Amino acid sequence: MIRPYYRHLPLFLGFLLISISPISIAFDKDEEARLIEKLNRISSRDMLIEKVEPSEAEGVYIVTMGSNEYYVFSHGDYILVGDLYDTVRQVDVGQERSNKRIAEAISAVSEDNMIMMGEPLEKYVTVFTDTDCFYCQKFHLEVEALQNEGIQVRYLMFPRSGIGTESYIEAVSVWCSDDQADAMTVAKAGGTVKQVQCENPVADQYEFGQSIGIRGTPTIILQNGKVINGYAPPDVLVAESG
Repeated sequence: MIRPYYRHLPLFLGFLLISISPISIAFDKDEEARLIEKLNRISSRDMLIEKVEPSEAEGVYIVTMGSNEYYVFSHGDYILVGDLYDTVRQVDVGQERSNKRIAEAISAVSEDNMIMMGEPLEKYVTVFTDTDCFYCQKFHLEVEALQNEGIQVRYLMFPRSGIGTESYIEAVSVWCSDDQADAMTVAKAGGTVKQVQCENPVADQYEFGQSIGIRGTPTIILQNGKVINGYAPPDVLVAESG
């Protein structure tokens, strides 16, 4: 499990609003070392910085710590930590990179490690879910409508309260049920799922989700790589899946 060392980094309020253009930026190990030294200077302890790389915006660097990336503007004795926004494409560059990383990770997960709802279809969405999350329950009510629109729902378990909690135990019971899809429906309707144990991937899926930046449920990953953080109705998913 990759731990969130980012909490040791004071985040300054504000945003970096910068238009991206292809700029060739010189960057060497000495510059990387200077930036790391500055970041550690404002921290109570040395941070576990895995990588520093230049972004497409001059003077702005991407600092990787665990599953998190930070955009750092550095000049002289000053640094500013914030978001990087592309005003031409009108996108949050950090969120775009995060979404790409999540989509690539999902593409490597076998359907054998997912709970499949409905009949197999060519189109699908993959959803990190929790059985007792209100918006997960709301989304589950739309599974049949999505199926009718030609989109299958594939679930990965993400008991957001953590391993060993009641939510986790219920997620394991759903996975270990003879009919996983039916057990998922019962659990999300507030019913009681018979508590059973078996070899299961729930803990691995929870830690996998954390490692790629999943922070809440539902997180919906479309087949085309788009990531939606939170609930979205069928018409939006159908339109975004096109």
